[in-house]
Amino acid sequence: MWGDIAIAFLLAFIVTFMATPYTIKIARKVGAVDVPKDQRRMHKKAMPKFGGPAVILGFLVAIIYLLIVKSLESTIDLFGPEQYGMKLLRYAFRNHCDFNFLCF
Repeated sequence: MWGDIAIAFLLAFIVTFMATPYTIKIARKVGAVDVPKDQRRMHKKAMPKFGGPAVILGFLVAIIYLLIVKSLESTIDLFGPEQYGMKLLRYAFRNHCDFNFLCF
């Protein structure tokens, strides 16, 4: 169990570390950059404000890894009688039903 958690942590770290330079490039292309214009700003040079997607990607990869490993070990049955997979999807999209195809 702890080995799987350690692997998921390392996987999240590596994915986030590898995705961050790409999100910086995207931030510069779309203009999501904090440019210091006055003395109130902390930074002296332009800083990208688009790091969230890299962190979310790392988190999602780690969660998907854990769900797959636990499903293969038969520790959790996502599509059994309890239907944990459907409950997880319902919970994830419960408050985000802006689109009709996401709401069940």
